[in-house]
Amino acid sequence: MSEITLKKALEDALDKEQKAHDFYMKLCELITDLGAKSIIKELAEEEIKHKEMIKTAIETGKIEHIGPETKFYTTDLGIAQMVLPQVITEDLSVQDVLRIAMKHEDNSRVFYEKLAEKFKGTETEDFFKRMAIEEATHRNKIQNIYDDIIYEEN
Repeated sequence: MSEITLKKALEDALDKEQKAHDFYMKLCELITDLGAKSIIKELAEEEIKHKEMIKTAIETGKIEHIGPETKFYTTDLGIAQMVLPQVITEDLSVQDVLRIAMKHEDNSRVFYEKLAEKFKGTETEDFFKRMAIEEATHRNKIQNIYDDIIYEEN
């Protein structure tokens, strides 16, 4: 694995969170379903919180006590692995929007897990593991909403 500095890792994470926020805002502009729009706006706000945590870490050079202390998250039901629509349009179903959001959060989880692995044995590893858990928690929240919608329809 190539070497990466903490500052570079945090800058990459900040960029990832900005792109996630931009993605959710663009998705929000395109969709018309109010329920899906509300969920997506909430996710965009979470990305802003992540950006602020990471900015603080970059500015202070400290990562201790940044991020959630969550130790547990629910089992992945694998919904994020389903085939996604090729084109994002305003007439996407709520289910499609939720699947897209789950996939996005799952990709972020993997991103942070890889960063944690690069900093194995340090407090930086713990920070990135907490961020991975945060992303997995978001994915699971969306997954549960998706599951509730499917259950209601059947």
